[in-house]
Amino acid sequence: MTARQLIDLLADPGSFTCWDEPLGPPPADPGYRAALERARERTGLDEAVTTGRALLAGHPVALVASEFGFLGGSIGVATAERITRAVERATAERLPLVALPVSGGTRMQEGAAAFLCMVRITAAVHAHRAAGLPYLTYLRNPTMGGVFASWGTLGHLVLAEPGARLGFLGPRVYEELRGEPLPPDVQRSETLLGRGLLDAVVPPERLREVLRGALAVLTARPTAPAAPSAAAEPAAEPA
Repeated sequence: MTARQLIDLLADPGSFTCWDEPLGPPPADPGYRAALERARERTGLDEAVTTGRALLAGHPVALVASEFGFLGGSIGVATAERITRAVERATAERLPLVALPVSGGTRMQEGAAAFLCMVRITAAVHAHRAAGLPYLTYLRNPTMGGVFASWGTLGHLVLAEPGARLGFLGPRVYEELRGEPLPPDVQRSETLLGRGLLDAVVPPERLREVLRGALAVLTARPTAPAAPSAAAEPAAEPA
């Protein structure tokens, strides 16, 4: 699914309002600049993530949805800035946040600068949670690298797509480092569920209903105990 298709699946019709702001100046490297332009033409998005506010079964929420078709959903400095601003805005507006990552990790064209941005996103997510606001994540196929190791797995509820590859190092990198192939089921969502690293594996067609139920519980306000009625009070003893 594209980011927009997943948003349309979750959001009440016509309720999504995009928060994306224009990006900064283009990168100086001509090859990288050309790759970004091709990704924009192919996906219709200006970056590998789109953010905004919507209603999900009547619940106001903030959404952060990655787009794998945009350079493998990789996270560069501009992408991370957009995610961070969305998290901070969700906190300021007291909105539950639903993150929908799908990513090969941080953007190799930007090196360590991109990887360090995961710290900023993580700090924003911790502030959101510290404010008593729900943070829910749905890991799609694949969610790897710094995305998996940081904001992808910080949810109060961490869900995943069936059969999704989830982890830090990809199988090719693992084999180059260890000299042996990665066992085929190690990084699959069902395996992580069995190890207690996920809360549930949910197909996309059931995701809206699962999130609706979770939001109903996590956003419910405790009710004050009712005052005892006069009828419940013991009758006075006769004089």
